[in-house]
Amino acid sequence: MAGRFRPRRRGLVALSAAAGLLVVGWLATTPWLVDHWPRVLAVVLFLFVFVVPRWFVPARSAASLAGVEDPAARGRLEDDRLKLQNDVRIGLLQAVAGVAVIAAVVVTWQQLETDRRQLRQQLEVAGQEQAGERFAQALEQLGSEQLDVRLGGIYGLERVAARASGVATSGTTAAYRPPEGSGEPQGGAPVGSSAEPPSVFWASQDRVQVFEILSAYVRTTSHRPLIGTGGALQIRQPDVNAAVTVLARRTVLDGDPPLDLSGSLLGGARLGWARLAGADLRGADVRGTSLQHAELAGAHLEQALLCGTEFQGADLRGAHLAGAKVSAATGWPSGFDWRAAGARLVESC
Repeated sequence: MAGRFRPRRRGLVALSAAAGLLVVGWLATTPWLVDHWPRVLAVVLFLFVFVVPRWFVPARSAASLAGVEDPAARGRLEDDRLKLQNDVRIGLLQAVAGVAVIAAVVVTWQQLETDRRQLRQQLEVAGQEQAGERFAQALEQLGSEQLDVRLGGIYGLERVAARASGVATSGTTAAYRPPEGSGEPQGGAPVGSSAEPPSVFWASQDRVQVFEILSAYVRTTSHRPLIGTGGALQIRQPDVNAAVTVLARRTVLDGDPPLDLSGSLLGGARLGWARLAGADLRGADVRGTSLQHAELAGAHLEQALLCGTEFQGADLRGAHLAGAKVSAATGWPSGFDWRAAGARLVESC
């Protein structure tokens, strides 16, 4: 009998291992198992060693031994039964060992994933703290009396925006936007919600704040007394030139508000390939400014001074030029009708 059962041990081991894995997978989601797994393991071992083999191979009944008169034969039958029980016990213990090995691998992998998520969160928090420190330091530098310190503050803000752009584009969408119908104002925190907004939301806010600060810096500082003399903005006001250059080459994501550079004095700036779609340049002085191949679709240039401005190759689709002053030296994209856009020709601005 024992000899007939031994070939089935492998099947018993496989069946027990599969059942054990299903049980382990079901219990893995149970929180109390973390504190009580030694007791569960002790109970399982007790059942597999003492109970299950007796259930699979029970003791022989008196009726089954009625025809066996020889004591030696009865002893051999009892030995076979005990060997069969031992085979069942060994098979079950092998299944437990296999399940334990697989469970250990799964637990180790889950722990590694947990550690990896925690490390990623720690790095994200550290990066946010570092970005906050850089942000505050850059703002302080913008108010310095020294030109080189102000330039450092401008480029520091650019680094903050660049890092925020990387965080915002690492998600499934280019920039965070509140869900439709959620009652959340554009660019604000969720109304009536205590849930923490995703990190991409704060990244978008950092970017927008940097661009608003630099835009305000350009609008106000460009009216201050000139630092140097000359036609180029880089010579007259290097800090204003640096700020507007940073804005012109920024990464533009979906949902970014247009820049507000209204009334700025940007004459002689070199802003080729600038990203200024939808920008507010009403009343701005951009005389002699190079805006070749710039993105100016939908830009507001009403009442702007455009004498000698170079727009060759620029995208001016939908641009608003009502009341803008242009001269014969103003260069336009091929096929663009500046008169229809509302600009008027003057001898000099």
